[in-house]
Amino acid sequence: MTGQRTSPKVVLGTMTFGLESTVAQTSSVRIRGIDNIKPFLDTFHKYGHAELDTARVYCGGDTETALGLLDTTAFKIATKVWPSVPKSHGSELLRRTFLQSLTALKTDKVDIFYLHAPDYTTPYEETVKAVDDLYREGRFERFGLSNFAAWQVTLIYQLCKQNGYVLPSVYQGMYNPIVRDIEPELLPCLRKFNIAFYAFNPLAGGLLSGKHNFAQPEAEAGGRFDINSSPGKLYRDRYWNTLYFEAITSLTKVTQEHQLTLVEATLRWMSHHSGLHDQDGIIIGVSSIQHLEQNLIDLDKGPLPKEVVEAFDSAWEHVKVACPKYFKDEAAARAVFQAVETK
Repeated sequence: MTGQRTSPKVVLGTMTFGLESTVAQTSSVRIRGIDNIKPFLDTFHKYGHAELDTARVYCGGDTETALGLLDTTAFKIATKVWPSVPKSHGSELLRRTFLQSLTALKTDKVDIFYLHAPDYTTPYEETVKAVDDLYREGRFERFGLSNFAAWQVTLIYQLCKQNGYVLPSVYQGMYNPIVRDIEPELLPCLRKFNIAFYAFNPLAGGLLSGKHNFAQPEAEAGGRFDINSSPGKLYRDRYWNTLYFEAITSLTKVTQEHQLTLVEATLRWMSHHSGLHDQDGIIIGVSSIQHLEQNLIDLDKGPLPKEVVEAFDSAWEHVKVACPKYFKDEAAARAVFQAVETK
């Protein structure tokens, strides 16, 4: 998709933030302790951005705890409740988990409250009523969905509208130049209902950095593709595919011909050539202050040369058969429950 300049918001993803005590093998922690986290928030704010994204499940709750120990009054915070056990989105457990988030964050209210993924063990009618109750209490400003299929978004929207409940107005999903599964059906659905789209994994978990090699037996310890961590295994299942690495090789050649890094080209594609509009958002992860600053600078640059845009389109055509689904189906939900039960 190519068109006139768009200006999606930039949101800071906090999944890699944790406490000094956060266990690496079962989390995505890379930045430990509030003294190390604070410079990232300061830098992000210095560049004029003010939205933070977190979730109750991140680092076993330690991400929210760390944020709660910092002064975040300059930011709008979004959090999410993941359906980690049956009935997670039932009225009682949903309320309890969300209030735990508020307690950890040391706040009475957040900007966005997301259902992190579908809970197939709870009727949607019960879930949206529980969400609306929290909204009426002033606990959040905007209702969000993440990892839901387009038909589920439609159903939830209609249920909320029919009952006079708070309507979903934000959707968070996976999207980047080589993962475009949302474009045929989900994006038109969201536009129909005036629901903003916030994109996570804009760099495909770091695959679009170009620094990974399919043949390497192990990725960087603690990195997104670390085979010894639970998140690392998830990201390998999502992206560690020969088709993706072939596409990365082709893209790297073209971007180098235009004196661009693959990261810069990717972020500029997200800003100017994707399906995102100005009400949408791009969620960026962080590993170092240097990378954060460079990413923010790149996101503010102009459109790409035609040849680079065409290279991204060709790469998408090459990998689309292996593209991960944008939603979590019932089989995926069962796998999560089974994993929890075997711990």
